[in-house]
Order: sequence, then structure tokens, then C-alpha cells
Amino acid sequence: MFPLQTASGIGDALFFAPFVLLGIAILGFGAVAVYLDHKKEMALIESGQYADADRDSRAWILGGGLLLLALGLGSVVSSFLSGGSGAVGEGVTAVFVGLAALAYYFYKRRAAAATAAV
Repeated sequence: MFPLQTASGIGDALFFAPFVLLGIAILGFGAVAVYLDHKKEMALIESGQYADADRDSRAWILGGGLLLLALGLGSVVSSFLSGGSGAVGEGVTAVFVGLAALAYYFYKRRAAAATAAV
């Protein structure tokens, strides 16, 4: 058994190897996801159904609203758990902006469903 602090640098390589492998795995999963999405779109184009695959343009609002809500709630909870004097800072603003984005998303989704049903 050899100590991790050697002059050859093997200990450093052994320490950072799992992080490098994790990064490679994340990039690999991303590449596979992009490839499969591309393959699906090419199959839709070849079958002539690509125009039927309607994308929801409000998806970024849903993602942004959830992100702001989570960040704001995390900030508020962190402030309360750290024993703050009740001043929560910008967390409350992020929570309300996130809730407003989510409300807008669900309002537009309901309006789109109502016009499609008519």
C-alpha cells in the first residue's frame, strides 16, 4: 500500500479519476439524448408527420417558473434555518416571480385547451 501523497502524482490521479468519469458519463448521456431526439425528428420528417408534432412554446415559462420557485424557496428556508432576524432578502421576490410564471403557464394552457375544444 502506498500513501496518496507521492511524488509521482498517482494519488492525485486516483483522487480525480471518479470526477472525470462522472463528467464523461454526463456528457455521454447528453450526447445519447441529443442523438435519440434527432433520430426521432428524422423519422417524423420521413413519415410526413413532422408538421403534426406541435411543440409547446410555453415550456420555457414552466421551466423558468419552477427554477425561480425552487431558488426562492431555498433562499427563504436557508434564511430561516440560519437563524436570521426574519429578513429573507431576495428569496421572497424569486418565489413570487416563480409563482407568477407558473400561473401564467397554467392560464395559457387552459386557454389553449378551451380554444381547441371549441
